[in-house]
Amino acid sequence: MAFKHSFQVRWVDTDGAGVVHFSNYLRYFEVCEEEFYRSLNLDFKTIRARYLVALPRIEAYCNYKASCRFGDEIEVSLSVREIADKTVTYDFQVFLKADNKLAAEGYLKCIAVNEKWRAIPLPSELAKVIRQSSV
Repeated sequence: MAFKHSFQVRWVDTDGAGVVHFSNYLRYFEVCEEEFYRSLNLDFKTIRARYLVALPRIEAYCNYKASCRFGDEIEVSLSVREIADKTVTYDFQVFLKADNKLAAEGYLKCIAVNEKWRAIPLPSELAKVIRQSSV
């Protein structure tokens, strides 16, 4: 099951022609990820405090299909691809809502690290919460 988050493209996300700069699609992925955790009554600060873990990115990929422009309503969907021992990988799709056209797709792979930024196993309770949300 995919989590979805919609919003309007802001001017600050675009170049002089009003087209979304390519780097902002990865930011859109992260906004959706943040809203996904918020829907689980979590945020990154709570995850760090409760599970003593941070989830930095170790891999990111985006394939661009169509341009998004200033003022476009977009919908970003997140689905959990894989939960491994130390990592979680999310797949993303960005759609132009007006015609349900795929604008971009990609993924983020995150690794669990402790306060010393050393890789550790993903806390089982957090993995369980993520797994249950994607059923």
